[in-house]
Amino acid sequence: MQRLLITMTVVVLVVAALAAGALAAHWPFWHRAWQWHAASTGWPEALPGPTLPLSAGDTYLRLRVFTDPSLAARADAGTQLLMAGDGDGDVAAWFAPGFSELSVIDGRGLAAGLAAPLMATLGDASLLDAPLRNRLAGWQQDARGAITPRQLLWQLSGLGGGGFSPLNPWSRRAQLASGPDFMRAALRTRLEFPPGTHFEEAPANAQLLSLLMEQVTGTGYAAVLEQRLWSRFAAHEAVATLDHRRGNMAAHCCIRAAAGDWLRLGLMLANDGQSGSLRLLPEGAVAEMARSSPVHPGYGLGYRLADSGAGAQILVLETEGRRLVIAPHSGRAVLWVGTGAPPPWLYALLMPEMAGPGDSTAPE
Repeated sequence: MQRLLITMTVVVLVVAALAAGALAAHWPFWHRAWQWHAASTGWPEALPGPTLPLSAGDTYLRLRVFTDPSLAARADAGTQLLMAGDGDGDVAAWFAPGFSELSVIDGRGLAAGLAAPLMATLGDASLLDAPLRNRLAGWQQDARGAITPRQLLWQLSGLGGGGFSPLNPWSRRAQLASGPDFMRAALRTRLEFPPGTHFEEAPANAQLLSLLMEQVTGTGYAAVLEQRLWSRFAAHEAVATLDHRRGNMAAHCCIRAAAGDWLRLGLMLANDGQSGSLRLLPEGAVAEMARSSPVHPGYGLGYRLADSGAGAQILVLETEGRRLVIAPHSGRAVLWVGTGAPPPWLYALLMPEMAGPGDSTAPE
């Protein structure tokens, strides 16, 4: 009996030690996963773990921000900040107490909207329709190798988005949110529909695009994003999320950046790839982004397509608590940050007719 008790005690201790070791090895996953699980809106207020700065440059569009009394009169309790700007840098705004154009905002899903313009900076439009098997090792004989970057941007890859169970360490979706390896999770995401046949937004799509751009440029995705895009239109350093120290950047979410820089992204796209006098994207790149999917009309390359209400097409980048709307016909863009749904009159701010400057803040 004593021998059996000793044996059972040793077994329990070994199992406990193995469990503790596994928990410690995967602690970064569990630390983040709990934040996702506990988030009441579906997005954590802060995501722990390693990060990487994305440097800004000195070629950014100077914003002249003024408070607009008409916006103050219409802003609802859920609005934290609202900015409507044009290609010259004039921005009408309303800010809740504690917010300004310098407020650092977690863009959440807005980060995925960087993929299409960044692809355009590569200057090779043929990449959009080249199968991934041409670039991704191990996918040459895989059915997923038939997926094209255009299908990834159109959300027609056929890869599973699936329900989000953040505390399930075997879920590819949970691994894309919390690590420990974003690229491995994306590459192991299963094909659920033939490529090009089914619309489903999946974070693996943006992550695979980031891997493709690494293969094309021979440079890490964060460096490509910083050098080719962020440092050319942004005024302030951003902070990107990594899966582990010195690891891969999350391309599908979680870039913290100044509100003014999220608006600058919209203004650059609204003005056909120009930021002030500097051209960042080839001519026609934004028009290509606005090409509607044949399977899911109303969705372009990484952006939803909508009618402004005045018969003009706009690009919409949306995620929980954030909305960036872009009007190529007027050169205007609007950023809304808040809780709940954005105000129904948001698209009206894309029209050129708006109130004149009120109380100006210092230009950025």
